[in-house]
Amino acid sequence: MSCCSKKRVKKVPKKKCEKVIHLDPDALRYLKFRIGGKYTTERHLFLKKDPSKEKSIIVSNIPSFIGEEVILAMIDQFAPFEVEESIVQRSNANDNSLSQGQLTMSITFEKPEAIIQVLALCQDIGPLTITDFLEEPEFPSVLKDSMSLYKRLFPSEEQIQEMADTYVERYDVEQAEARKEAKRKYSEPDEDGWITVTKKKKTVKSMKLSKEDVPLIGGLNGKKKKVDLAYYTFQIKKNKQEKAQELLKKFEEDRKRIAQLKQARNFKPM
Repeated sequence: MSCCSKKRVKKVPKKKCEKVIHLDPDALRYLKFRIGGKYTTERHLFLKKDPSKEKSIIVSNIPSFIGEEVILAMIDQFAPFEVEESIVQRSNANDNSLSQGQLTMSITFEKPEAIIQVLALCQDIGPLTITDFLEEPEFPSVLKDSMSLYKRLFPSEEQIQEMADTYVERYDVEQAEARKEAKRKYSEPDEDGWITVTKKKKTVKSMKLSKEDVPLIGGLNGKKKKVDLAYYTFQIKKNKQEKAQELLKKFEEDRKRIAQLKQARNFKPM
């Protein structure tokens, strides 16, 4: 048996079927079944002889929540042969997990005539009900899985408060232990008998500020740092020359304006 979870299987009276002798052993056959309860849709298991093993068949399209024991109990209804080994080979899930998706199973019988019996009579059996073979059926629910995922991703207000209280309590305990350890370290002598003495830090009194005293941008220090964008010597020299040219141009404009004002003041037509 494989490592899949085992389920408690009930004993169900076997159904009588006529044995068919003429059959192509390489043909693909099917077995109809239903989940049971409110799940009444008819489904199919696909059966085929395993070409690599003489006494084995391959059963595919098995829902992962059914289990090996249920599949063996269903086949035992019309082919009561001893099973030598049953293995879940693979799954069609993206992560190839044997707990998700549709499974493919290999069943090996002790006698080779069991292969003919299974493949010959599987399609003649009416739809079997899975709940008839389980004492405590448990089937997956999309709504249940979605709700549990939602609760994990979005905890309630009480859970968030509890997590916050737990974190704060643990943090306080860790800080208290750290202070005790630091106090013990600076009060007890070391291996050589020395005690570490540290200078006591001065405590600064807190100062209350009004809204007018606190600037909106730039912090408490109103001075702005001057940023020089010139990183090289030739850029600094060029900037100085440009500033000198601007000052010289402004000086010439002021000199002309003063001369015009003087001329206008001395002009007397009468």
